[in-house]
Amino acid sequence: MKRLFLVMVILSAVCILYGQEQSAPRTASIPGGYNSIGWGTRLSDARSKIRGKLVFTDDKTLILSREESMENLEYYYGFFYIDPAVEGGTEGEKPAGSDAAGQEKATDGKFFYVEVKFPYLAMEDVQKKISDAFGTYTDKNLIDNQGALAWKGESTIIIMWVDRYENKPYCRKITYIDSRITRELGDYRIRVFKNTELDILKKMSM
Repeated sequence: MKRLFLVMVILSAVCILYGQEQSAPRTASIPGGYNSIGWGTRLSDARSKIRGKLVFTDDKTLILSREESMENLEYYYGFFYIDPAVEGGTEGEKPAGSDAAGQEKATDGKFFYVEVKFPYLAMEDVQKKISDAFGTYTDKNLIDNQGALAWKGESTIIIMWVDRYENKPYCRKITYIDSRITRELGDYRIRVFKNTELDILKKMSM
């Protein structure tokens, strides 16, 4: 049940980030997905396209992979999947993608976010790498060397998380999200961020 009701975060965060769609700045160069995997790709199709070496998959909602390099990068690929045997929909409605009998047609989820984790790096170095690829960030919430920077594209939001360590800003995690998830999933709530991270997003001027 936790996976199906995984509470309030991507939907809430994306609603905050995209709440003023007409006036919010965008970064047109951000692709609709991550690496060679487009948003909405089924887990079974994405599995052969992940970065690094496969470490774990539940074959429905998650792929974990790792690159054994100097950076020791870890990738958490998230896929939205409704198990028809457990969840029949919000307030009695059938889940999106179900047939007339209420059964899920696909047996695996659709790609909607990826989290990239690595050992602590200086915030400026990580920010420069993202900015070189996609331009200046579109949103910022940094207080006392802690918070986040965000780059918003037409269908993707990139969030660079900043932690304070020895009174200096560092980064060890970047999240890529399919911003269109709100239109497709309706009232379903997916927990991807911690509560403290959600608070940071709520404080961003969007």
